[in-house]
Amino acid sequence: MNVRQLRYFIAIVERGSVSSAARTLNVAQPALSQHILNLEADLATELLVRSSKGVKPTKAGEVLYQHARKIVAQLKQAIDDVRSEADTPRGEVLIVVPPMLGVHIAPRLLERIADGFPDIELRIQEELGLDVCEMVQSGRADLGISARQNLGPKLEFVHIYTEPLYLASRRRPHDPPCSGEETVSCDDLFEVPLVLSQKSHAVRELVEAVANETGRGLNIRVTTESTRLRISYIQSGVTHGVLPWPSLDTPWRRGELRARRIDDARLTRDICFVWPKNQPMSAATKCVLNETLAICQQLFEEGIVKGDIVADLAQFQNP
Repeated sequence: MNVRQLRYFIAIVERGSVSSAARTLNVAQPALSQHILNLEADLATELLVRSSKGVKPTKAGEVLYQHARKIVAQLKQAIDDVRSEADTPRGEVLIVVPPMLGVHIAPRLLERIADGFPDIELRIQEELGLDVCEMVQSGRADLGISARQNLGPKLEFVHIYTEPLYLASRRRPHDPPCSGEETVSCDDLFEVPLVLSQKSHAVRELVEAVANETGRGLNIRVTTESTRLRISYIQSGVTHGVLPWPSLDTPWRRGELRARRIDDARLTRDICFVWPKNQPMSAATKCVLNETLAICQQLFEEGIVKGDIVADLAQFQNP
């Protein structure tokens, strides 16, 4: 058993398919299958259940998968730590961001890292809050930005800012100008048709919690995980939406949406940076963390992010 075999095994389990993993790894499928057969022979046990729908780990395979992720993550950390001794942050860093912030953060972060830290290989991936936490907790990502209320015991975090949510609706030609400072009562949510995401999304969790607490029913006309589709439904006038300001900023600036802050402390979210607990942070990861925090400060100054920022950049120079 070697590290390459473990990496191959992790890819197959996470992709649920040998062929999909082979494409991701850029390895011939027969060669990849032979590596797994050799691994099963070394361990004298079956690791994967193969079917027409793909592959799933056996109980023994799940145990190996959990250990393999830790081994590969620790090896990556060891390599990054050794390289960092040269006082030049280097190595691969994967940061996972929610869609609402990804479009604003990703281009700036790529530019800052490319200009200031050319030896860092930066990867940026968009995922919903639940998936962000799972990816970081499992070691598949180095950093994440999450709006989850319960982050879990296996994550370290820093609270960046607290943001309100907004009730967004179509802005018609005869509507008065919208400053973005107007407010509405939480009761207004129950009077209009809504577009919301699926239940795994942090915004929907908050809205449903308030509905349950007040004993009111929500008029959910449509659900979708796509921010782009949610905005298009709102722009068409078919529905209203509950969204954070970064998701609304661009169409609001174009005069296409009305956005009113929901005046209820229950409908606010804590936005946090998260990283794996009990794992040392590489020099490259620290750089990405600090650069992303600086970008968040810029977004506040430009009005793209609204709320109460609480993070102090200085205290995170050596997290």
